[in-house]
Amino acid sequence: MKLEGKTAIVTAAGRGIGRTIALCLAEEGADVVANSFREETTVNVTNEIQKMGRNTLGVPGDITRPDLIEHLVKETVRKFGKVDILVNNVGGGSKAQKEVEGFLGDVQVEWDSMYNQNLRSTVLMCEAVAPYFIQQNSGKIVNISSGAGRQSSPTASASYGSMKAAVITFSQYLADKLGPYNINVNCICPGLVYTDIWKEKAKGYVESIPEYKGIDPREWFVGFLAGKYPGLALNTPLKREQTEEDMGHAVVFLVSEDARNITGQALNIDGGRVKN
Repeated sequence: MKLEGKTAIVTAAGRGIGRTIALCLAEEGADVVANSFREETTVNVTNEIQKMGRNTLGVPGDITRPDLIEHLVKETVRKFGKVDILVNNVGGGSKAQKEVEGFLGDVQVEWDSMYNQNLRSTVLMCEAVAPYFIQQNSGKIVNISSGAGRQSSPTASASYGSMKAAVITFSQYLADKLGPYNINVNCICPGLVYTDIWKEKAKGYVESIPEYKGIDPREWFVGFLAGKYPGLALNTPLKREQTEEDMGHAVVFLVSEDARNITGQALNIDGGRVKN
C-alpha cells in the first residue's frame, strides 16, 4: 500500500468527493482524520474508515472557522503524533447566490461567502499545517479547485470560478515557498461529477426547461456530457462523466512517492474539456 503509516486530514469529507477521497486514502493504508460540517456525516465516514482497518478521528464543524481549524490540527497531532497529508476539499456554491440580483451579484453577500468557503478556509488550513510539515521536513498538500477555475463555465458563477482560480494561484505560490522543506503542493480540478450539487442542477434543468421535461435527472446529466443537448453542451472530448473515484485516485497519486517530483501543478480531471 502506497500510504502505509501516513496520517491524512481531509476537510469536507462527509459526503461526495471528500468522502471518496478519504476512503481512497484509507484504502492505500493511511490513517484519516475526517472533518464534515455535520456530526452525522462525520460519524458515517469515520465508521467506514474503521471498517477498513484504519485508525481514524472525526472532527465535525464549520471548517471556515479559525478556531475549528486550530482544533482540528491540534487533535490530529495529539492522537497520531504527526500529520503527513492535507486535502482541502471544502468549497462549493453559496446559498446567497439564489438571493441576490445584479450582473455579478451582491459582492458583500455572495462574494464574501464564496471567499470564506472556497479560498480563505484553504489558506488557513495550509497555514495551520505548514509548521508541522516544515518541522518534519516533509508533507503533501492537495487543494481541490475546479475546472471553473481554469476557464469560465455556463454552469458556474463568476464568484465561484474566481475563487477556484485563486486556489490554483495560491497553491503555486505555496509550492514555491514550501518546496525547500520537501513539501509538495498541488491541485486537482474536477470536471462534472454527479454529486448532490449536480443532482439539484440536473433536477432544475429538467423541471424548468420545456424540452427536457420528463427526462430523469440522472439520464439528463449523462446526455448533457455526451453532447445530446446542443444549447448547453460542453466541449468534452471523452463525452462521459467524471466520478468521485477519479478524484480520489488522483489525490492518492499526488500524495504518494510516485509524485514526489510534482509540485505547483493543477491536474484537470474533466474528460479533456480544459486544455491548460
